[in-house]
Parts: sequence; structure tokens; C-alpha cells
Amino acid sequence: MLMDLRERIQGWIAYAIIGLISIPFVLWGVGEYFSGGKNQPVAEVDGLPISQQAFEQAVSQQRQAIIQKLGGSVSAEMLQSLNLDQQVLDQMINERVLRVFVQKAGFRAPDAVVADLIRSEPAFKTDGAFDVKKYEAFVAARGTTVANFEAGLKQDIVMQTLENAISESTIVTAPELDQIVKLRDQTREIGMVRLDRARVVDTVAAPTDGAIEAYYAAHKGEFIRPERVKLRYIELSPKTLAPSIKVTDAQVQQAYANYVKKQEAQVVRTVRHILISVPKNADGAAIEAAKNKALAARAAIVSGKTSFADEARAVSDDPGSKNKGGDLGEVAPGQMVKPFEEAMDALKVGEVSEPVRTQFGWHLIEVTKESHPDIKPLADMRDKMVAEVQEQQVEKIYYNEGEKLSDQSYEHPDSLIPSAEALGLKVQTSDWLDRNSGTGIAANEKVRQAAFSKEVLKQKLNSNLIELGVNHAVVIRVDQHEPATQLTLAEVKDQIATTLKDQAIDTALADAAKNIGKKLTADADPQAVATAAGATWVTPVWLKRTARDAPIPAEVIQAAFALAPAPDGQLASKALALSDGNEALVVVKAIKDGDPATISEQDKEALSAQIQQAQAQQTLGVLLKALRDEAKITINQKAEKTATP
Repeated sequence: MLMDLRERIQGWIAYAIIGLISIPFVLWGVGEYFSGGKNQPVAEVDGLPISQQAFEQAVSQQRQAIIQKLGGSVSAEMLQSLNLDQQVLDQMINERVLRVFVQKAGFRAPDAVVADLIRSEPAFKTDGAFDVKKYEAFVAARGTTVANFEAGLKQDIVMQTLENAISESTIVTAPELDQIVKLRDQTREIGMVRLDRARVVDTVAAPTDGAIEAYYAAHKGEFIRPERVKLRYIELSPKTLAPSIKVTDAQVQQAYANYVKKQEAQVVRTVRHILISVPKNADGAAIEAAKNKALAARAAIVSGKTSFADEARAVSDDPGSKNKGGDLGEVAPGQMVKPFEEAMDALKVGEVSEPVRTQFGWHLIEVTKESHPDIKPLADMRDKMVAEVQEQQVEKIYYNEGEKLSDQSYEHPDSLIPSAEALGLKVQTSDWLDRNSGTGIAANEKVRQAAFSKEVLKQKLNSNLIELGVNHAVVIRVDQHEPATQLTLAEVKDQIATTLKDQAIDTALADAAKNIGKKLTADADPQAVATAAGATWVTPVWLKRTARDAPIPAEVIQAAFALAPAPDGQLASKALALSDGNEALVVVKAIKDGDPATISEQDKEALSAQIQQAQAQQTLGVLLKALRDEAKITINQKAEKTATP
């Protein structure tokens, strides 16, 4: 419904603005993004604040949108890598400078337009008339006020005025459209010569010590070991807490009983059925007639006059199983509708059920086979049952243990030993980590950020409790610290040797490709030229720039369309380093432009709209840059960091 509101006040150019602003600002409470909230603003645009509260809300919305879009499969590390804080703040500043611009330009949204928009919304109506209570309830449910909601709508209408102005300033002429069609639909006859890296490796000499030393001297700045630390830490997790949890025999017995019950419920049955269908709107007489037909079929089967399979072929109304003698194959728990499953579960192998009513009609059911899952003896399952009980207990004690660890590490900020003793846990030591990488707990960016914080690194204090995931947290302190240091030649000699050898191989491959290109003329036999050079010729094919699943790699197609046409009697070619480490000579034999005459008027209109949208995006981008250059923007880095949820 909110999307409907937005669509009615925003045209297609809105997507350009949304594409550049990128953050899903909601319609209501937009004014609240730039006022109120916590005392210290995250940023100011021309003296007007973007509050911490607004920033936190926007970051949270963006995070939730990403999680929802990816189905919840988003790790904390992935979210950290997206740098959402900076993206969101940048987007909010863009939004603000645009709104300041339209206000200074004198754009206004009349109250009557806003009122008409709200009153015409179907969701706010009862029996065709505007319902004030519905409207107010809708606004209240979203945690805002009517005034702020309507202020947001006004601002969106004002933005629409800007969008219309940008849209009307972009015109696509017929010659421009024809030229774009020619380029868009252009095809090229593309071939390639492939040179395998393996053929060149043994022909390239290893670099000399002098070359290695010279490279080291010229690139010393590249060979710096970053500042790094080793940590001591206490970890709270199911793995570290479980050993402290004593498990009784009674708990093990109960866990095993639950296991047995669960296994017994996983019986897989092979089932046949006969369906006597009942129409949806059937009356009582029709329902009874169908049941009698099912009873007659059952009597014939039970008396031995016919088999279940033969009777299914004769009378069943299920087209999927009728010709298979009613066979449904293996049926696991939960696969069938409830009445069917309950009747099936009550049957012994070979029994035929009484007629069973479902929404499809009357069923006769026969279980022909049962497969029971393996139930292991307690002796084989004891360790697993103990682990399960411990895991369940961890859920119960984790919060209290986390509080205890947090309190102890705060009360004894200069050591982790009192905390470890209080919780009965070990103090562990990490491997070296720097600001950008680490292993174990340091693979989590939260840990690395805390490790290099002023409090932990400079003041040598314990960190706060760092939540790494569900029932997983750590407290850290720095054990060892090394500043950034220059690596010696001995430490990087092998690395430099590999780099120089790779560069020499790349150069040899590129030179070989260029030499082949010089020999390839329109009259030359490309197969012979390639073979003579120990390379492979890939026969040219006609391709569009958007070709997929072609015999030519996508990177070669892209390079081919970047080549300028060759003079008559020559082939256009270019050496290209491939992503797999090999080399290619990209060859273009011929070019055919797209034909504007083959494009329908409908397609031309759609293409014109796309071009217009792209031009509008460019215009908006230029406008945004100019506005940001002119605006006085102050960013409070400290507030931004503390505002991150």
C-alpha cells in the first residue's frame, strides 16, 4: 500500500534518485531524520543536523533489507564488509542536500494536493469513504505522527517536482536513437588465438639476485609487515561452557528416550490408495454415493475377488497413481494431508483402510511396506546424548555467564585471570593478527576493531564483552604488540622471485600474441599462423556484445567490442591477458551494425525511455556533486561510530 502511495507521487525518474540515494527512506517521519534524537548529531548539512537516532534507524533498515533480500543467509563479517555505516551516512547527506536545494528553489507542495492523495488511498477508506480512524491507526502503527507523515508526503511531492524538471530537460533525438540501436545490436565476427602459459614457463629464466635486489630497493614500501598483536582472551561458547556442566544419568536417559521417540516417528511407508473423488460443491447424496462406491471397492478387495492394484486401475479417480495400481511410492511423515496420514499410520502392512474422507474425496489406503529407521543402543549414543544435554544447559546459563564475564573483566581491567577463575574457564592465546586479517576469533572484524582500540591497545585494558554470534562471546586483551616493520630482503626474496618470473612470463606471452597479430592479415591462414607459434586458433563466430554461453570467453567478447575497426585488408586484433593466467590474441574479422529499421515503435519507445533515464541519472549525479561541493558538511566521526547499532 505504501508503494502505491509512492507510485502516485513519483514518476519513473524516481528510480534515478533512489538509485543514487540508494537508501530505502520511508514516506513517514522524513523530517525526524534530521531533527531530535540523541544530542550529538552524526553529521550536519548547512547547519542542519542528522541525528544519531535517525542514522541508527537508517542503518538498521538497510541491514534488515539486505538480510531479507538474501533470505537471512548473511554473516556478520559480510555485513561488516559492506561498510553500511559509511554508505548510509553518504546516502542521508545526498538526501539532505537535495531537499535543501528544492526548498531554496522555492518548490512547495500545496496542502490540497497532500490531502487529496491521502483521501484517495483505498486503504484509508470504509465503504468508499475516507476513514479518519483508519488513517490515524495506520500512521500510529508506524511510530510517527500525522504531522510528520504528511510532512514526509509533502517532501516527496516536492522531490517529484525536481524529478519532473530533470526528466523534461533530457531529450533523445531520432538520429541519437538510431545510432544507439546500431551500436547496441551490432554483431562482430570474433575469433581468438589462445596461448597457454604452460608452454612459456620453462622458456623464461629465473630472475637474478641482482634483479631481485633492485626490485626490493624500488618497492620497499610494499614490503611492510603491518602493525600486529597477539591476544589473550576468554571465550564463552557451547564448546567452552559444556565441560563445566555436569550431566546426570537421568538426563541422559531422557535425552535417549527423546531420540528413540523421534526415530520411531520417522517410519517410511510404501503406500497404495484408491481415490473416489467428490466434487467441491457436492450435496449430501453425492458424498454418500461416493462413499458407497469406496465401500464396494474395499469389499471386493477384502473378499479376494480382486487385488488392490487391479481395483485401483478400474475405479480410482487419481490420474497420477491409477495406472500404477494406486502406488504412491514411499511416504514420509508429514507428506500427506492429516486424515490420510492418521489412517495410514494406524494400518499394519497389508491392511486396507475403511474409506477416509479428505478434501479430494474418499480414499482406500493400503500399506505395502514399512521401513523403520535404525535405533542405536544407548551405549553407542551416550556421548552424543551428553553433548545434547550440555548444549541445552548452555542455552540456560549463557546469559548469566556472559554478565559475570563482563562484570569481572571490568572490575579487574588489567588481567583476565580473575575472570577465568570466577567462571572456571581458560585464558587462551591467539595467533598474530593485524587490523585487516586474522584467524580464529580474530577472523571476526569486531575482535580486530576492539584489539586496536585505544582502550585495549594503548591503555592495555580488557575489552568489553564482544558478541560474536549466538551464544558466542569473548573478552580480549593485548598480549604482544609489534609496530609496523620493514620486511628484510631475505624474508621476501622468494616472493619477489615469483613476482619477477610471473612478470617475465606475462611479457613473453604478450609479445608472442603481438607477433602473431602482425602475421594475421585478411589473406593469411590463421590456423597455420597459430599452429606455427604453438598456439590454438578458435574459429570466429558472429556474436553480439551481450552473448552468453558462446565458444569465445566473455572477457574476449568485451575486448573485441572495444576494438576500433581495422583498415581494409587487415584484421583488428589485440593481445589480452586472460583471467586464467593464459594469453589471447583477440581477432575481429568483420562488423555489422544493428538495423534501426528492424526495431518496432514500442521497442524504440522503451529504449528511448532507458536512454532518457540514464541521462537523467547523469544529470542528477552532476547536480548532487555540485550541491555537495557547495554545502557545508560536517561529519562527527566519533558520533558516527557510537551510533552504529
